[in-house]
Amino acid sequence: MRELSMTEIQTGSLEILKKIDAICNECNFRYFLAYGTLIGAVRHNGFIPWDDDIDIWMPRSDYDSFIQYCEKNKDNIRPFVLMSQYNNKNYPFGISRLVDTRFLLDVKNEISYGLGLFVDIYPLDGAGDTEKEYQERKKRASRYSSLCFLSSRVSLEKGTTKGLKKKILKIPAYIYAKAKGTKYFLKKLEEISKERDYETCDYIGCVVWGTDGVKAIFPKEWFQSWVSHEFNGSYFRIPKDYDDVLKRLYGDYMKLPPAEKRVGHHYYVAYEK
Repeated sequence: MRELSMTEIQTGSLEILKKIDAICNECNFRYFLAYGTLIGAVRHNGFIPWDDDIDIWMPRSDYDSFIQYCEKNKDNIRPFVLMSQYNNKNYPFGISRLVDTRFLLDVKNEISYGLGLFVDIYPLDGAGDTEKEYQERKKRASRYSSLCFLSSRVSLEKGTTKGLKKKILKIPAYIYAKAKGTKYFLKKLEEISKERDYETCDYIGCVVWGTDGVKAIFPKEWFQSWVSHEFNGSYFRIPKDYDDVLKRLYGDYMKLPPAEKRVGHHYYVAYEK
């Protein structure tokens, strides 16, 4: 198998995003570019130069409908396949991924589930009507999300944890997580995600992805409409209030990080089959 360059990973990931956009336009599903992909669109009109992955948000009802569409149209969307906790027993996340099966990723310290090049799809759920409510919900979700991640690791990597106390505490957490298993924590996260409905809440966010903290809980009004924005020569949807979203997540997002931090953060090696 041939290892892919960053440029090839970006090109392949962009093709997946184009497929998602086509499906959403056909079926009238809502979606928005998210996280670093949203920064890339606004600041660079494309990928952040040292980044190679793509993230999108989908309101829960559209997210569920998108999964159903991909399941019903498996033959029509090939070589792409939708991977989620519902159709892959080893899949370790509460989010889903549209995957290009012509490629294979060797993921560091993760139980294999056949991952290829992918786009992360984050469901947006109701988080609450007050700051106190959404902080409490996100705190519970963050705990389960961290344990879910630990449960999917082949071995414990203490080197990724800073501070002696945290490293020591991580050992029993890892043992507990492995004993309970990934499915247990995914079920807990799903239960939290269903406590409030996206359409009736004042605040929304990806509840099942707890590691992004309370900064990733937003007033729903910021996502009530979208605008089209350039990304690597094509146009995709971003929240109309993208400036508010990005400032909440990253502060002065137009300022480039120091040169030493302009490095990719991916944890895999990608190959063409």
